[in-house]
Amino acid sequence: MPAALKAHIVPVPGQVETRLWLQLLSLHGEFFGSLNSVLSSEFGLSLAKFDVLAQLDRCRDGLALGQLSQNLKVSGGNVSGLVQRLLADDLISREMSSEDRRSFIVRLTPKGEALFRKAADVHKKHLGERFENVPRRELDAALSVLRSISSKIRTESKKQRHKK
Repeated sequence: MPAALKAHIVPVPGQVETRLWLQLLSLHGEFFGSLNSVLSSEFGLSLAKFDVLAQLDRCRDGLALGQLSQNLKVSGGNVSGLVQRLLADDLISREMSSEDRRSFIVRLTPKGEALFRKAADVHKKHLGERFENVPRRELDAALSVLRSISSKIRTESKKQRHKK
């Protein structure tokens, strides 16, 4: 279509947002599937288990299950199932919180830490390979734009919650 005609087309409300959403979903599906496959075949880890281990690697003193749920943005039930499977694999340990006897703290075991280190290296390498044909400046620009959008959406969400 000639540029002169494009300039006179009125965008349909929500069309760009819908296209962005669909593109994000498509990319998420592509990366999720490939990472899940690699981690599962090489380490017996689902991406969900890997994400739990990553959170625990960042928090060396361990995390309460509720905080882990918040960090992962999943329900407590999802975290409980993941924690049970990781406990059975001896990748994490669980102990009662000294501050709140109703809460448990989970931490990486030495076995979990060693497995996570290996899996994190493969995770990083795999992402590097998937993005190798995208120039660094495009990756930097995309990251900057997505951070800006995230910030604006979070700010608006907070405003909406405070109005209620």
